[in-house]
Amino acid sequence: MLTGILCLAVFFVMAVAMYGRKLSALLALPLMAIAIALIGGIDGAVIVKDVLSAGSVKLHNAYTATMFGAMLAELINKHGMARSLVRFVAEFAGDSPYLLGLLLTGVTALLFSTLGGLGAVIMVGTIVLPVMLSLGIPALAAAGLFLFGISLGGMFNLTNWQLYTDVLKIEQATIISFVVPFSLILGLVILLFLLFELKEKRNAGYFSLGLLVLGALYYPLSRFNPRDASAFAAFSDFSYPFAFFSLLALSAYALFRHFSRQENVPGFSLLTPIVPLVFVLVFRWEIIPAFIMGIAYGALTTWKRDSINILTRSIIDGVTNVIPAVLLMMGIGMLIAAVMDKGVSAAIAPLIKAVVPGSPLTYVLTFTLMAPLALYRGPLSLWGMGSGLVTLIINLTTLTAQAVMGMLMSVGQVQGICDPTNTQNIWIATYLGVDTQVILRKTLPYALLAAFLGLSLAVLKGYVQ
Repeated sequence: MLTGILCLAVFFVMAVAMYGRKLSALLALPLMAIAIALIGGIDGAVIVKDVLSAGSVKLHNAYTATMFGAMLAELINKHGMARSLVRFVAEFAGDSPYLLGLLLTGVTALLFSTLGGLGAVIMVGTIVLPVMLSLGIPALAAAGLFLFGISLGGMFNLTNWQLYTDVLKIEQATIISFVVPFSLILGLVILLFLLFELKEKRNAGYFSLGLLVLGALYYPLSRFNPRDASAFAAFSDFSYPFAFFSLLALSAYALFRHFSRQENVPGFSLLTPIVPLVFVLVFRWEIIPAFIMGIAYGALTTWKRDSINILTRSIIDGVTNVIPAVLLMMGIGMLIAAVMDKGVSAAIAPLIKAVVPGSPLTYVLTFTLMAPLALYRGPLSLWGMGSGLVTLIINLTTLTAQAVMGMLMSVGQVQGICDPTNTQNIWIATYLGVDTQVILRKTLPYALLAAFLGLSLAVLKGYVQ
C-alpha cells in the first residue's frame, strides 16, 4: 500500500510542478516513469531496457502517423488552402453572426481534422477570429467557438486515433462508432453556446433548425458500425484501382498546370483535409497511407513550378513542428512501461479499484465530477499523467477499453477546450486581449455538459455494464 501511495504522490508532485509551470510535460513524464520505476523496486537493468529503451518506442505507430499528418498540414498551410476556405465560407455566411459563427466553427473543425500544433492555430486564428469580431461576435464567444472547433476537429484527427489505438488496443471501427455520434453531441453544445452568448431572439430560429438537423442525423449515425457495413467492404476492394487512376488523372492535371504556369488554388483542392478521412472511413485504409494520399492530392491539385520545393519544405517543416508531440509520446510510452510493471501495478491496484466506478450510473456521475482532473495534464488526460493510469484501469477494474475510450474522449473536451496551459488557449487569449482563466470560466460549463453527454453516450452504446 505504501508503494502505491508513493507512486500517486509522484503523480501529484509532477502535477503541481506542471500547474505552476516549473516543469514541462516533456520532462515530467520521463521523470515520472523513472521515479515510479525506482519506487516500485524495478531493477536498474530493467529500467534501462524496458522503461527507457522499449518504452520510448512503444507508441511508434502514433508518432509516425503524427509526422505524416504534420506534413499534410504544412502543405495545406503553404498553399494557402485554409485561408481560401475560410474566406469562401465568410462570404457565404452573409451578415448573420450566429450563422457565421457556426460555419466558421465547422471550417475550423474541418481544418483541424488534419492540422495540429500552435503554428496551425495561429495561421487559422488570424483569419477566423477577425472575421468573427467584425460581425459583432464578442471576443470571449469568438475564443470559445474557435476552441470548440479545434476540439471538434481533433476528434476526427487520425493521429489522435492512432494514439488511442496504441494505448488502449482498440480498433478504428470502435473509435469511429463513438466519435461520429459524439461529434453531433458536441455540435449541440456549440449551438447552445452561441445561443446564450449572442443573446438575440432571431437566433432561436437558427438554433431550432440546427437542433432538427442534429436530431435527424443522430439516430442513424449512433447506430452506424463500420464493421457491419458490407457496402464499405466493396468500397475497400475498389479503393486500390480508384487510388491508382485518380493519381494518374491528378498527375496529368498537374502537368497541365505546370506548363500553363497556373498559380491559383482551385476549389476542389480545398477538399484536401478530408481526403485522408475518406480513405480511412470509407475505404478502410491504414492511417499513414491515407495521409500519403492526402499529401499527393494536395500537391497535385495545387501544382505550380516550385511545388517540388514546397513539398520538400512541407515535409521538413511539418516533422520539425511536431517534434515536441513526438517527444511527449516517447515520455508517455516510458510512463506506460513503468506502471505496467507487475510490482508497480500490484501496488497501485487497491487505490485504483477504490476510486474507479463500475456501474453505468456511477460511471457517468463520477467521471463528470472528476472531469476537471483532465486539466493541466492531470490523471484523466491521455496526453499527461492519465497515459499511465488508463492502462491500469483497463487491467485492474471491470471497465472495458471502450468504456475508458469513451471516458477519455468525453472528459478530454474539458482539457482540449478549457485548459489555460494549452498553447492554443494562451495564444488566443493574448491575441484577443483576454485572460486564459476567463476563457476557462466561460467555456467550462459547456465542456462539462459535453463530457456528461459523452459519458452517457458510452453507457447507451453498452460500453459499461
